[in-house]
Amino acid sequence: MWLFAVVAGLVAAVVDTAVMIPLEFPTGAEKREAMTAAFVERFVLGFVIGPVAAGLDVNGVAIGATLGLAASLGPAIITKTWAPILAMGLVTGLGVGIAYQLVY
Repeated sequence: MWLFAVVAGLVAAVVDTAVMIPLEFPTGAEKREAMTAAFVERFVLGFVIGPVAAGLDVNGVAIGATLGLAASLGPAIITKTWAPILAMGLVTGLGVGIAYQLVY
């Protein structure tokens, strides 16, 4: 389970951070900060979905979607960029949840 959690966290973090590469930011420092924050947030999201689904004995897809949206609410509120952040959280959560269901 721990290997799955680490790999899922890394994949989620890398994919979601890579999506941010073409985005424009006022400064390079702000872009680095935003990408670092996104990497950490999505790593944690990908890391916890499997263990939470296993611990609660709940479908990984449902947990993934729920946690993906929940983890995205804070950044969406702060940036007021609702649709892309919530959509990426949902897609990431669903992806990790589906992977969990396929593996376990």
